[in-house]
Amino acid sequence: MSTDVAVILDTVDLTAVHARMRTAVETAEPGLAPLYDALRYHLGWASPSGEPQERRAAKGIRPRACLLACEAVGGEPDQAASCAAAIELTHEFSLIHDDIQDGDRERRGRASLWTRIGIPQAINAGDLLWAIARSELSDAPVAASVLRQLITRYDEACVALAQGQYLDLDFETRSAVSTAEYRRMVEGKTGALLGLSTALGALVGGAEEGVVRRMHDAGRAMGVAFQMRDDWLGLWGDPERTGKPAGADLMRRKKSLPVLMALEEPSTRDAMAALLARETIDAASAGAMVDALRAQGMADLVARAASEEANRAVVALEAMDLRARPCSSLLDLARLAGNRDR
Repeated sequence: MSTDVAVILDTVDLTAVHARMRTAVETAEPGLAPLYDALRYHLGWASPSGEPQERRAAKGIRPRACLLACEAVGGEPDQAASCAAAIELTHEFSLIHDDIQDGDRERRGRASLWTRIGIPQAINAGDLLWAIARSELSDAPVAASVLRQLITRYDEACVALAQGQYLDLDFETRSAVSTAEYRRMVEGKTGALLGLSTALGALVGGAEEGVVRRMHDAGRAMGVAFQMRDDWLGLWGDPERTGKPAGADLMRRKKSLPVLMALEEPSTRDAMAALLARETIDAASAGAMVDALRAQGMADLVARAASEEANRAVVALEAMDLRARPCSSLLDLARLAGNRDR
């Protein structure tokens, strides 16, 4: 497996997917241009003044997984372009709302949408992007019976996504959260869309229900691994590669996996509880805790948990009779989810 992120991601061409996304966020209706300019700004395709721009930095894990799943079960990637576009637009909608809920003022190196157009309009823009995303599914080149399955799975994933986000926000104000509760949250917040990605790809590729179900399980495990690794990066990642300051999640008292594992581990429990009990957590205190956790071996434990989850996806994929090349790329994506450095 290649360890270079760019090499792994470049095995899948998203040109058709991005073309569908661009078309979806254009409008000719008078008076609505600023709203759609806001969407294009968030997606990285417009400057703050609305001029065309190409600054997209998203990895595109979800649409790539969708296209690869379609090809792996015997379909052609273009068959899944509308599904992949719908999933990526849904992910982007969730980021607009995430930034508002978390108070994050930057996204991919520039101002978050809500800081530019205000919270009320940013909420509205996010809602619009979700509606646009769902409408993309109707263009999938499938029979009506399969289309109904696509829509049902999409709606179920969106419900799981909202439930996961609720739990994530709720955890921030709770004194006690178990790692089992964390897993339930992550399966919704991150696992739902990646599971949807591989499931819809398999569906439009013509796979039978059993394969679709196993593809969903593989994608969901990939998503859980992705979030676990994201939590690791939040404390021990290189800020120059991740684009966010190390320890920021801890300063916000976010119940990430390292924090919860530290609270369950006898050697780190008291120190972590004392830090979280402070009225404020400054950067120096967060940094000292990050260093202490690494010294206690917590960084290795969290990294191992992410790798083990990624391996669940690997095992599920290897158990199916799939086309070799796209399956190999899916395996690379799964391993990347649990071991990436940005």
